[in-house]
Amino acid sequence: MGRSALILVLGFSTALLVIGDHIASVSSQGVDNYTYYYNSATARAIAGSGINIASRAIFENPVWRDGFSNKPFGGGVFSCQLQDLGNNRVRMTSKATFQNVTRMVSCVLQPSSFSRYAYYSTTDMSGYWITGDTCWGPFHCNNTLNVAGTPVFMERATCLSGLNKFDGATHPVFKGGFDQGINVTLPSDLTPLKNAAQSGGKYFTGGKTFIEFMSNGKIKWRQGGADDWSGGGWSIDDITTIAPNGAIWVENHDVRVKGVVKGKLTVGTSKDIWIDDDVTYSADPRLGPSDDLLGLVAEKKLWITDNSANHGPGNDFVLMASVFSRTDGLWAEHYGSRGVEGKMTTVGGIVQKVGGYTGVFSGSPPTVVHGFQPGGAYYDLRLLNDAPPFFPTTGNFEVVSWFE
Repeated sequence: MGRSALILVLGFSTALLVIGDHIASVSSQGVDNYTYYYNSATARAIAGSGINIASRAIFENPVWRDGFSNKPFGGGVFSCQLQDLGNNRVRMTSKATFQNVTRMVSCVLQPSSFSRYAYYSTTDMSGYWITGDTCWGPFHCNNTLNVAGTPVFMERATCLSGLNKFDGATHPVFKGGFDQGINVTLPSDLTPLKNAAQSGGKYFTGGKTFIEFMSNGKIKWRQGGADDWSGGGWSIDDITTIAPNGAIWVENHDVRVKGVVKGKLTVGTSKDIWIDDDVTYSADPRLGPSDDLLGLVAEKKLWITDNSANHGPGNDFVLMASVFSRTDGLWAEHYGSRGVEGKMTTVGGIVQKVGGYTGVFSGSPPTVVHGFQPGGAYYDLRLLNDAPPFFPTTGNFEVVSWFE
């Protein structure tokens, strides 16, 4: 009996010693794992801070590329290198070390383009977003947002000075949220696009310019001659031949456009742009993949011409492009006196200093009495990360990809 008890005690003691050693080992490994993950998370946070510090430097000076080498931060050190990728994109790579643990964070920046907005204006004056209007992408008004009835904003909408409601029955719908007090200003000039057209693009100086986009990737164009699309003197060129970098500029003359775009192109002018008929893409981005992208950039106004091609309540008007007016806006010619037209549909974005008028409404609920009926402002989702060539930018950079 005594021997059995002794064996039992020794067995329990041995088991407890083994268990205790295992518990001590697990505890030690737990401390090691905790220490490693803490050091790893701290190193990652320092690397991310390096990206943020470099981003601030680029914000203050867009051409800054010096980077940082072994910069002390948060008890560790980081180094950050910058690399130009072309198309104005910059890769930043930050490597940080904390307690002998190293982590790396990388991101790609590109200039923030105004084309990312489905709609932007510095002011809409007395123009209103009304029942039937739908904005499908990011929206900003750098003044007061005027609304009547129940317009719908599908993505985030912002403005500087709050809402102005037409009457008590006005209830705008903000699907993506609404913020006020946000200030976004237009650039002081269009020099980057003009310079691009002079170096690698097409620079026109010879008179009023007519450009018809063709669905085979060419443009039919003419300078001077008749004041309409009649007459001769036309040239036909591939977009990639006449403007290899995708930039066209017309100095001191108006531009008239229409047609079907195949390819990527931005057409700019120091005067006005007249849209004489529908402008569409050969591949509609609402229906599937598309490589077509157009920018229409004017120092002054963009006009939807009052002509037979744009007339009639059964004749809808379609504009696929990102359009930009630096000092004015997009207007329907004779908007206050022309007859009731078909629906106006945009696919892309409208960026303008002044919210131009495309029609006149009356009554409650609002009814169009002159100009175009609402057809919807459809957003081209590609514009969140892409832009027409040399489209005006905000002067800041935005993150388009992030790697850890």
